[in-house]
Amino acid sequence: MNRLLLSVLLLLAVCCQLPAAPRLSSRSSGVADSSAADTLPRVVPHQRPRVAVVLSGGGAKGMAHIGVLKVLERAGIPVDIVTGTSMGSIVGGLYSVGLSATQLDSLVRRQDWPFLLSDRAVYSSEDLEGRRVQSTYFFSKTLRLHKRHLTGATGVIEGKNLMRLFRHLTVGYTDSMSFDSLPRRFACVATNIVDNTEYDFHSGVLAEAMRTSMSIPGVFTPVRKGDRVLVDGGLRNNYPADLARAMGAAYVIGATVQGPPKTADDLANGSSVLGQIVDVNCKNKYDDNLKLTDIAIRVDTRGYNAASFTPAAIDTLIRRGEEEAMRHWDELIALKCRLGLGDDAAVPTLSPHAGALKPLDFSAPEAQPSDPSDELQGSLGVRFDTEEKVAMQMAGTWISGRKPFRVAAVVRLGRNYKGSLYGGWSLPRGTELGVGYTYAYHDLDFYQGGDKSFNATFAHHQARLSMMNINVRNMAMDVALRFDGYDYHSVLFAASSDNNEKPSDDHFFSYHAALHYNSENAGLFPVRGARFVAEYAYFTDNFTGYHGHKGFSEVSANWRISLPLSHRLTLQPLFYGRLLFGKEIPLVRRTFLGGPWFAHYLETQQPFAGTHHIEMTDLHYVAAQLQLQYQLTTNNFILLQGAWSQHNDRLADILRQKGDWGVQAAYYYRTMFGPLGASVGWASEQRDLRLMVNLGFEF
Repeated sequence: MNRLLLSVLLLLAVCCQLPAAPRLSSRSSGVADSSAADTLPRVVPHQRPRVAVVLSGGGAKGMAHIGVLKVLERAGIPVDIVTGTSMGSIVGGLYSVGLSATQLDSLVRRQDWPFLLSDRAVYSSEDLEGRRVQSTYFFSKTLRLHKRHLTGATGVIEGKNLMRLFRHLTVGYTDSMSFDSLPRRFACVATNIVDNTEYDFHSGVLAEAMRTSMSIPGVFTPVRKGDRVLVDGGLRNNYPADLARAMGAAYVIGATVQGPPKTADDLANGSSVLGQIVDVNCKNKYDDNLKLTDIAIRVDTRGYNAASFTPAAIDTLIRRGEEEAMRHWDELIALKCRLGLGDDAAVPTLSPHAGALKPLDFSAPEAQPSDPSDELQGSLGVRFDTEEKVAMQMAGTWISGRKPFRVAAVVRLGRNYKGSLYGGWSLPRGTELGVGYTYAYHDLDFYQGGDKSFNATFAHHQARLSMMNINVRNMAMDVALRFDGYDYHSVLFAASSDNNEKPSDDHFFSYHAALHYNSENAGLFPVRGARFVAEYAYFTDNFTGYHGHKGFSEVSANWRISLPLSHRLTLQPLFYGRLLFGKEIPLVRRTFLGGPWFAHYLETQQPFAGTHHIEMTDLHYVAAQLQLQYQLTTNNFILLQGAWSQHNDRLADILRQKGDWGVQAAYYYRTMFGPLGASVGWASEQRDLRLMVNLGFEF
């Protein structure tokens, strides 16, 4: 995430090369004051000089501003005016509506910043299809097509979750209004990239002004205002002390988070060079504005950058801001004396709107626009593992805004590749009628007793008619008719293989009924909830029978539950199995085991601890697994697994045959691209220690 932000900020820096131009102000547009704002108290100086606080931009480093504000409150400094840029506009805007520094401290610490800095929906609020997308792709983007105009294409992040939070925290000030009518007068800065001019917000919708001021070009979607395209104000005025003076401030207290000038020795890697380019090109007016500052509090943010939103980083940055402000304590007290305020002088206490202090439920549905538009949703996933090496998957969905219809396409590239196309028509009560086609090419090694038996390359054609596809919150059901065709290109047997008979091409017409339930709290490393999948399928080659006799049946199910033993330790039992019934079961529909996932390479694949290769097992297969999941830190996990299986070609004898067992230990680090880590395991069936490295979501 850090590299992504820095790379995009390079574009931001290049844009800064244009010459400076006069700034514009939102004062020029007539807007109505908010009636809600008139009912709440505001700071009135009562014949004393006005005091302004200026908060610079800096991304996550701007958390230090909260520590500075805590010291100002402790010293009893009245604040009449607040100006800010980027993160400074967020902290400053919330401070202007009455949130105290202590309330801001608690607010930023309890936020899920990776979630806020994305457009994802809350996992538990999605239906099962939406959760699958979140657990498969590291990047998703939604574009809207309205009256032939495409919106949302000019930034990686639209900022939906941030905007929703800002609206909640500024409740009572959600109308278009003059920011002079806030409890503390406020203004923030944006940049109009049409002509590279500064645009100062003195009025408008407060949440939108804050969101606009921190719109990093290329990262966040710009905000359009008339013929202007507005982005992060740091491009033109990252420390708007001049704005505070223009608003009538007699004294200016400033908080900046820019680091000291770097030497050649400091620029030792690509990240530091990009950071230096950003710092240099965003210093427009910075030195001049420092000269307008009476008390300049320059917080040491070394070791942190604009993307340092971890809990530990936020804690340190707030503490550093507080410590640096305390070094200016004597200056603050001297200013208080110049204001004519004694030690016992009471500074007005402000309170935000009561609704702003209530927790925000991001899972609650938002109001939908009255004029619906078509949506284009795109997703991208990339993964690496020691078995298949590199694979990439892309998905796209078009959803009609006026008709209950959608079209979805998926393309997977790698050693095993596939493409699929699906069209669905929504019916009442969450039901969908759909038709789809999938082509998949497989290049797989099959093992027997731990030794390689043969390699097969084949194509799989599948056509599917979903006659009752129901997908509602935690549950999904599907009744479908399918055609499957298998074309074998080549089968290469190992010299030690007992079977050298090449499978013949085959096709099936089959009937499927499936039930999915999922109440897990997360797609990766859940700590509570359960997951259940069950499916019955009947296979034929002519809609009624197979090779002149009855068709064959498949019954499969798996159930997992997460039981938290402590705030870090979770116990996860898993029970699963697959039973095949019929006179003749073709090779391609047999049960195969291997690896940590269900249906990873083959639809019939079952996981088993300690195995990584694909190995065929008997017709009837049941297994149980016990996993301990320990969360070391926020993103570090250790998994310990033990598994036992029973299998036999006769269901009545499934417990009479000696079972197989396997153990596995794994470490994973949770990243934006999916889990990064490795596992090592041993299974009695494959009889050797196996290491697997994995990066990315499973698909």
